[in-house]
Amino acid sequence: MEGFKKFELEFGRLPTAPEIDKLSYLPSSRQIQRKFGGLEKLREVLGYKDTNFGRGDYRTKIALRVNKKGRESEIELEKLLRNKFGEVFVHTERIFDDSKNRVDFYVYSPDGNFGIDVFYTGTIQDLQKNINLKIDKYLKFPSQLYLVVANPDFIQERLNIYSKNKRKVLPANTTILTMKTLLDLIKNKRSYNNPLKI
Repeated sequence: MEGFKKFELEFGRLPTAPEIDKLSYLPSSRQIQRKFGGLEKLREVLGYKDTNFGRGDYRTKIALRVNKKGRESEIELEKLLRNKFGEVFVHTERIFDDSKNRVDFYVYSPDGNFGIDVFYTGTIQDLQKNINLKIDKYLKFPSQLYLVVANPDFIQERLNIYSKNKRKVLPANTTILTMKTLLDLIKNKRSYNNPLKI
């Protein structure tokens, strides 16, 4: 209980299983599983109302927070892309196959057209779920595709290791990038002359 309260004071919420395993002042999630039958049961024993983080108010709060951060990242990225490549050459929410799948951004460049799907995720476990869904969604994507993790806590080296060791293999045209890596990459891409400039 003391460990949970300490975490709550610091972060304003209860810890998840992956977070518990990183904290020196709490037992491991495995030990909690053996002693209490899992984290959900322990939360119940300690008197917490929301015991299952996969549903209910807690899950709703996470979804709202993640969606808000993802949307903020999309808005900022759209401004950068339009400044770099020109409004005519940056298509937002472009349909790319016969199932009405959309990519967040489709960009035309003399160095090759590319798509960007930008999303925010908090943990490596959530990243895995997101990427697996996106692999299926983008199977028919015709150009280079960048799956961009907007959370600045992720570093490119970690994403490279994750990509290399994935069981569900990424298509050859798909790369997982941090936002920083993407911004560095597009700096070196050429843009077409803007036909709207007089």
